[in-house]
Amino acid sequence: MKQSLLGSPFGRMALSVRDKIQLVREAWSHPERVGTSANDHLATYLITRLCRPNAYFIDVGAHIGSIISEVVHRDRSIKIVAVEAIPEKAERLRRKFPDVETHACAVGESAGNATFFIDMEQSGYSSLGTPKRVDQRSIREINVRLEKLDALVPAHHVDAIKIDVEGAELGVLRGATALLARCRPLIMFESGAPVQDGLGYSKEAMYEFLSTHDFSIVVPNRVAHNDDGLDLQGFVESHLYPRRTTNYFAIPKERRLECRDLARRILGVRPEI
Repeated sequence: MKQSLLGSPFGRMALSVRDKIQLVREAWSHPERVGTSANDHLATYLITRLCRPNAYFIDVGAHIGSIISEVVHRDRSIKIVAVEAIPEKAERLRRKFPDVETHACAVGESAGNATFFIDMEQSGYSSLGTPKRVDQRSIREINVRLEKLDALVPAHHVDAIKIDVEGAELGVLRGATALLARCRPLIMFESGAPVQDGLGYSKEAMYEFLSTHDFSIVVPNRVAHNDDGLDLQGFVESHLYPRRTTNYFAIPKERRLECRDLARRILGVRPEI
């Protein structure tokens, strides 16, 4: 039902109302988590608006297509590449968004095949990582094709990337080094609380990778402001409860002012005095 409503005026209104209700509930029941929720909603709002016209937007972990729908609604000149590992979801994305280049596979730091764990109760938590659920009856294992992002989009001018793959985000980036060097895209990536998922990716390793490739890690509510990004200690500590955010922006250092000014226009933020 959620997917069928995507793209319609009623669907957009319903999602907006849902987000506001969620924030009110957090303020009532867990006020210490309001900042986390607000940053996550802001991250989605910004990433669907920051891609430049006529460029490529890559959605890794496209799920039901909520991000795709919003990007299409905002600017139809943007060309979208979607990556979704669950075959049934990828097929639904193809039917819902025929103009989107959809790949039914997982992406990582190497090509081949991999076991993918589908969470049958909350499919958004499906991952290459070992499931966190105690009840393994709700987990379905499938074999998926694993590709490097560099191979999927070898020549496109990619301006923005969204990555939400439940702990495998660093693997996606390690398989996209040529793309990152060629296009210098803005990246929004998920980074939740540390878990033992068998993937072996640490917060320190994510920070080191992005720093080595000259990206700054910025919290969503700082994108439109003067902020050079988190240092290693700040990034690691931001994952402690209550987390600062779940979604971070990795911004090429040479594009920091450009992204700041665009975010200011999007949010109606006046320059700081």
